[in-house]
Amino acid sequence: MSKSMLTPIGRISFPKLVKPDQYMPESKPKYSLALLIPKNEPQLMPFLKELKQAVTDAAREKHGEAQIPTAISNFSNLKDGDDVSLFKTYRAEYAGHYVLNMSRLAEHGKACTVNRDKQPIDPSEIYAGCNGRAFIDVYGYTAGPKKGVTIGFQHVQKTGENTPFSSTGTPVDDAFSDLGIEETPEGTGLAQGPQGPQGPTKTPIADPFAGV
Repeated sequence: MSKSMLTPIGRISFPKLVKPDQYMPESKPKYSLALLIPKNEPQLMPFLKELKQAVTDAAREKHGEAQIPTAISNFSNLKDGDDVSLFKTYRAEYAGHYVLNMSRLAEHGKACTVNRDKQPIDPSEIYAGCNGRAFIDVYGYTAGPKKGVTIGFQHVQKTGENTPFSSTGTPVDDAFSDLGIEETPEGTGLAQGPQGPQGPTKTPIADPFAGV
């Protein structure tokens, strides 16, 4: 059983609402988006407290009481936008926000997308940078040995226009300037990072609800 909630208004980033993505061959196609919620938003702290309770309840119901601390610490849908280390690719617009990531399985169909008057709009009208919010579900899942809690969305509301986020990126010549690449001797493979006894060492995920 999932917990349904309405997010505060933020800015939408990386909306994939027209056509789903399939990130890996073995994964199911999904629609997705991120919501950047300003830290000075008055509704933020009440929302985070409600979200933490929903994650706790979903972990208890799906995985049992003993799994609650792990489910909360591994809840990767919520990140502090001021902590650069939490992102593979950091974007300037994350600063001063919480970043809430969510998805929707393509097999459930497209999400309902509406304007501020709750009238249906084409999902293509929701662009990266516009103001909006989402009606979400918090639920537990099991994928092979992995047990966790995640966020899906049912509906997305565009509440207003805003400056589109830049998607131009860095020119390739600048991206790879001054990068020295040494030849790898044949048969040795690529250079590896630090290895633990079971393979590459992973950095633990910071508690996303620290201070809530």
